[in-house]
Amino acid sequence: MSNFSETLSYLMKEKNLNNKTLAQATKIHATDISNYLHNVRTPSFEHFIKLLYYFECSADYLLGLTEIPTEEPLHEVLPFHTRLRSLLKERDISQERLKRELPVSGSVVYKWVSGKSQPCMYTLIKLAKYLDCSVDYLIGRVR
Repeated sequence: MSNFSETLSYLMKEKNLNNKTLAQATKIHATDISNYLHNVRTPSFEHFIKLLYYFECSADYLLGLTEIPTEEPLHEVLPFHTRLRSLLKERDISQERLKRELPVSGSVVYKWVSGKSQPCMYTLIKLAKYLDCSVDYLIGRVR
């Protein structure tokens, strides 16, 4: 996820932020931000969304999947389980097929579609590729 850490570092420099000021603004612990910047950890889904809102950027840009921020209007992130169920139905993909082809465990897929958990950033990227869409579309920021 070095692209993520590079983009995060760039956005912080643009706003003249250090770990502590970003932590205060986003309610993410400064140690976590340091870990993200040094590729020690990746943000949880919740922290990732907080960073998207704070920097007012697209998920694909923050992840380093695109070099240019989107010009499209960005919407509020939809509940992940609702959005995933909708996309699976739209693409006529069963939960069984998803777990087999992604591949992920059945319990993980169940937790995603029932709203009990959200995927990590790595899996969000894989899932978007599998569904042939952007991460922003997957989380409902672009419709």
